[in-house]
Amino acid sequence: MTRVFLITVVVWLCARAAAAQDPASSVPDAPAPVAAAATAGDVVAAPPVIALPERKRPAALVPLYVSYSALQVVDIATTRTAVNRGTGREGNPVMGPAVGNPIAFVALKAGTTAGTIWLTERLWKRHRVAAVATMIGMNAALAVVVNHNAAVMRVR
Repeated sequence: MTRVFLITVVVWLCARAAAAQDPASSVPDAPAPVAAAATAGDVVAAPPVIALPERKRPAALVPLYVSYSALQVVDIATTRTAVNRGTGREGNPVMGPAVGNPIAFVALKAGTTAGTIWLTERLWKRHRVAAVATMIGMNAALAVVVNHNAAVMRVR
């Protein structure tokens, strides 16, 4: 229970730190109108009439990425410890064969973490709320897994 509380506090603190940041203005300057009239045969290049503001990553995503990565590291440590002590086993059939080889296990976990972050980066550009909700869900699910691993690891 203490670990769940600590993980919750860390995620909350990361989110608070991101919320405290002062975002820069995302409204660009309006383009200047074309001042000179074109004569016959002249080509006038003008900036676009409507300048769309640049989309900025939601402030909560970076702390969620950091906490997700940290939870993955803790998951690796608790899983390996529980398996080595003989008090647990890997329940994920995809990860199961890799648990015996530490390098393969860490590489597989790093790849899935990077893939999750990459897909979420693509998602926020069209669905900002869905991206944040996805990372909150992934963090919560992984926190449950880490808590379970810690409980299994303590059993002797």
